Amino acid sequence: MDSTTKFDKSQELLKRAKNITPLGAQTYSKSYRYFYQGHAPSFIERGEGARVWDVDNNEFLDFICALGPITVGYNDPGINNEIIRQLNKGIVFSQPSPLTIELAELIKEVVPCAEMVRFLKNGSDATSAAIRLARAYTNRNIVAACGYHGMQDWYISSTNNNKGIPDGIKKYTKTWKYNDIESLRDLFNTYKNEIAAVILEPIQANGPETGFLQEVKGICEANGTLLIFDEVVSGFRYALGGASELFDINPDMAAIGKGMANGMPISAVVGKKEIMKLIEEGVFISTTFGGDALSISAAIATINRLKDKDSYKKIWSLGEMMHEGLREIIDRYSLHDFAETYGLPPHCGISFNDTSRIEGYTLMALYQKILLEDGILSIGINNLSLAHSEKDIEMYLKSSDRALKYIQKVLDENNQEAISEAQGKYDPIFKRNNKRN
Repeated sequence: MDSTTKFDKSQELLKRAKNITPLGAQTYSKSYRYFYQGHAPSFIERGEGARVWDVDNNEFLDFICALGPITVGYNDPGINNEIIRQLNKGIVFSQPSPLTIELAELIKEVVPCAEMVRFLKNGSDATSAAIRLARAYTNRNIVAACGYHGMQDWYISSTNNNKGIPDGIKKYTKTWKYNDIESLRDLFNTYKNEIAAVILEPIQANGPETGFLQEVKGICEANGTLLIFDEVVSGFRYALGGASELFDINPDMAAIGKGMANGMPISAVVGKKEIMKLIEEGVFISTTFGGDALSISAAIATINRLKDKDSYKKIWSLGEMMHEGLREIIDRYSLHDFAETYGLPPHCGISFNDTSRIEGYTLMALYQKILLEDGILSIGINNLSLAHSEKDIEMYLKSSDRALKYIQKVLDENNQEAISEAQGKYDPIFKRNNKRN
C-alpha cells in the first residue's frame, strides 16, 4: 500500500463520529489520534486471521490485535462456530447457563490462584472487584498500585486523568515503581497496617527482574496485605496461566480478560475461596451481562485452542524473531540513543526515547507513517496471535527497516518539515513512549 491510498469513507465516517462520540471512537487507543492521520484508516470493516480490511477495502497486516483480545486470530471459524451454536440457543437467560460452570472449571485448571471465579465484562470491572474484595477481607483502605489498572475511580484518581473524581478518593491509592522494591517498602513504612492490597501488572516493559515478584509477595505476606496480579493484558498471552504460571508466583487474586475469548467481551476476578466467598457476604459484585453465553462459549473454545502444546511455542518463537530482527535494524542504523526493543516476545516491539533532539512520540509517528504506507497496523508494541506467520514477521521487519532508515535520514538532515508534520498528525492521549495499550 503506498501513500496515495485513499480513505474517503473513513474520513466521511470520522467526520460524523466526531459529532456524536468524543474522539470519534469508544476507546482512547482506537481513536484516530493514535494513527498517523492521512495514512491510516479510522474504521475497520472486517478481519480474517492476522489481517483486517477498512471501510475503503484497504488491507492491513494487524499487529495491534484489537489492543490484545485477539489471541487465536480474527474471524476464527472454530470459535465462530461455537458462538453461532450458542446464538441459536440464546444469549442471556433468567438463570445462569451451564456453560458458566464449564468455563469456571477450565479457568481453575489453568490459572494458579483461581479457586473461585466471578465473570464480568472488562478489565476495569475485574480489577475494581479485586480491590473491593481486598478491602473487605483486610478491613483496610489503602491500595499500592503499580501499572495501569483501568478507568474506575480507585485507580484513575492516582493519574493525571483524574478530573471528576472527589479528592477524598484520591488519598487511598498510592503508586510505586516496577522493579523497584524499595519504592514498595517505602509505602509500607509510611502506611503501616493500612495497605489492603498491592496490585500490579506482573509483566511490564521487559518483565520482572530476577526475584522481584517473589520479594513483592514476601512483603505482602509479612504485612497481612493481599497480592493482586492484574493479568488483564498478560493473562492468556504469555501462557495459559499468565505471569502467575510463567514466573511460578501464586497471588491471592488475579484480574483476567482481554485474550481469553479471542475478541468477545469477558473478564473475571479469580482468587482464593476464602476471599471470593465474601461476594456471598455483602461484597456486591454483580452484573447482568457477566455470564452471557456467547462470550462464555467463545472463551471455552479459545482456551481449549490455546491449550495445544504448540500454541505458546509458536507465539514466543514469532516474538523472538521480531525482537532479534528489530535489534539488528537498530544496530544497522546506529539508532541506539533513540530506539530500543521492548517487551517479552508475545507482547513486544519497539519504543522510542525522548532525547534533547526529539521527543519519542514524534519518532513513533515517523515510524508508524512508513508502516502504514506498507499496509501494517502497529502502535509500537505488538501482540502476536496464532494467526501470525513467519512471513508476516518478515514483512514487518522489512517495513521496520525502511522506517528506521527514514528516521535516520530525518535526524541526519535535521528535517524540521517532516518532524513538524509528524507532530501535527499524531497526537495520542498517552504519550509515555507509546508503551501503553
